[in-house]
Amino acid sequence: MKKCIVFLTMGAALLSSPALGQVCDIVTFGATPNDESLDDTAIASAIGACAGKGGTVHVPAGVFLTGGVELKSNMEFHLASGAILRGSSNLADYRILPTGDNDRQRGVVAGINVTNVAITGLGTIDGAGKPFHSQGAQRPDFTLGLFGCANIRVHNTTFIDPSKYHITANTCRNMVFDGFTILADMLAPNSDGLQLRDTSDVRVSNCRIETGDDAIVLKSGNAMIERISVSNCTLISDDAAFKFGTGSEPGIRHVNVSNVTITGSRYGIALFMQDGGIYEDNRFSDIIIETGGRHAREYPIFVDIDTRQPDSAAGWGRIRGLTFDGIDIKSRGNILIQGQPGHDIENLRLSNISLHVVNGIDLTKVNGKPRGNRAHAPRTGAADYSGLSGQIVIGHANHVTISNLVTSGATTRDQRPALITRDVKALRTDGQPANGNTQ
Repeated sequence: MKKCIVFLTMGAALLSSPALGQVCDIVTFGATPNDESLDDTAIASAIGACAGKGGTVHVPAGVFLTGGVELKSNMEFHLASGAILRGSSNLADYRILPTGDNDRQRGVVAGINVTNVAITGLGTIDGAGKPFHSQGAQRPDFTLGLFGCANIRVHNTTFIDPSKYHITANTCRNMVFDGFTILADMLAPNSDGLQLRDTSDVRVSNCRIETGDDAIVLKSGNAMIERISVSNCTLISDDAAFKFGTGSEPGIRHVNVSNVTITGSRYGIALFMQDGGIYEDNRFSDIIIETGGRHAREYPIFVDIDTRQPDSAAGWGRIRGLTFDGIDIKSRGNILIQGQPGHDIENLRLSNISLHVVNGIDLTKVNGKPRGNRAHAPRTGAADYSGLSGQIVIGHANHVTISNLVTSGATTRDQRPALITRDVKALRTDGQPANGNTQ
């Protein structure tokens, strides 16, 4: 039986050289939908036939069970509408793969050192994670894991119910994530939506992410994260909707987040710096934030310089060139932005900010700044202004510009002072120099 369909696109032939591709349907290679058997051999055979030639592996409607799919270079993995690629609930079914730096992981779909790969279609990749949520470390590591990859496109696909991370990209470059959906229970542990580690040149657009951990998170550990664009997304998270860190060294720069709606999240935007390094030239604009959830304290915007240990060898990091513009906020909490004595946040701009407080938290009673969800992390003795009761609190910053700030409260209790600063130098409000210790 001839297992691949070869087609010639005549229209393309009139414009350029003939476009030759292969479509390899996993059913043709032996996959059986809607049963309890693993389809790994059939899927691997289809990938082997189509990869390297620009071919398309086609997953038709139906449920297909896997203990791990490994993508190859120069291919498209297409899930048709109604197709579900479901991870096995048996950990022993998953192959353990080398994912770099002597690390080994396992998951539902993996790409390791591959280039020119697309994951497309209106189908679903199901992590089948709920049976693993009580297993601690004994669970698959990702629904989609990309390691050392380049020229990757994810378009329209839905990811649900992860055992751990939905999508993780580590040491990758030139990636596009467009029109995708991520859905998880709000209590799913470690269920980061899109996690970018040491990765650069990424465009994220037109997405919806609802998850129990950070919706989109950038972590730097070995390489600079830079040139990241996020636009036209809706984010809901039990933790941070958009987060830097806590891994911060060497750093994160040239990130542009715009036209994003955030609801029901503990943090709207959170920048944790705890490993030294630098965050520079990052911009957040035209964003709607409504915090919420089960936590006692909420921050629509949280920016903090700290260290992991009292005598951390990494020392203090730097944050400079940070802009928040056109942010419309509804929250019980407040905005907290703080450096440390002698380690200022530099060149901070807040403009066109509307903050409306409803059922405001008594900030003096729920103080103690967060440390990135690490409940047992040692306190470092760093400055902490989380107990100051202001709508916006800024500490240890230099060259701060605030313009067109509007704050309001639903009740008298919600009407805190608009701005409290501590050790803020070169502060300008609506174009005029201001006292650096504003109440």
